[in-house]
Amino acid sequence: MLSSLVSSVYATTFSLLTEELPPYSIKSSSGGTGASIDIVSQLFTRVDFDYKIKVVPWKRAIVTALRNDNTCVFPMQRNQEREASYQWISPILITYTGLYTLSDSPHKLITLDDAKGLKIGTYNGSAVAEYLSSWGYDVKMTPKDAPNIKKLQSKRIDVWAADTLSAKYLIKKYEMNNIKEQLVYFSTLRALACNINVSDMKISKLQQELKLMYTDGTIEEILSKYK
Repeated sequence: MLSSLVSSVYATTFSLLTEELPPYSIKSSSGGTGASIDIVSQLFTRVDFDYKIKVVPWKRAIVTALRNDNTCVFPMQRNQEREASYQWISPILITYTGLYTLSDSPHKLITLDDAKGLKIGTYNGSAVAEYLSSWGYDVKMTPKDAPNIKKLQSKRIDVWAADTLSAKYLIKKYEMNNIKEQLVYFSTLRALACNINVSDMKISKLQQELKLMYTDGTIEEILSKYK
């Protein structure tokens, strides 16, 4: 009887939602790949939880995880405003945000204050957008991050605020070598944010296994493929 109860607790299929954010998540015909998808897939496989990963628009992912049981969104930037809204397994990743300009830009960004009054491109639903907007910066948002590199090229924005690994990936992909990193100003814990009704037992099991993935070198091995 106890065995049946335990089996039923773990039988749920999780819906794991992420956005298209290369190289963390890259949409493909087979569903998706990328650093964060690889880490989360490995995590759920190791704890033997059934799961399905879907790549969807970011704002939809956030709202769906808030409303639906057994649903998680990743890699969510963890901050104080979001803390009470989810159950957290963290950190899936530790990421850094930088400010990027064209190489011939007249704007010199030594501190974040130097970007005040400039048009800063980022994307909808990101913690970076929330942070900069809350401090009065002129933030221009797109549904996804990739279009910002073209907006910077056409000078529709002055500055691109982007994850450093994503920026390097996109600059290489689009061969836009006239873009330079001026300032890295923000480090972020990116987490698996699950619906508040996911059981504490499941959250604890996932968190313990994630810790093991760091100590046994699994996380570094996955990330090394994308650096």
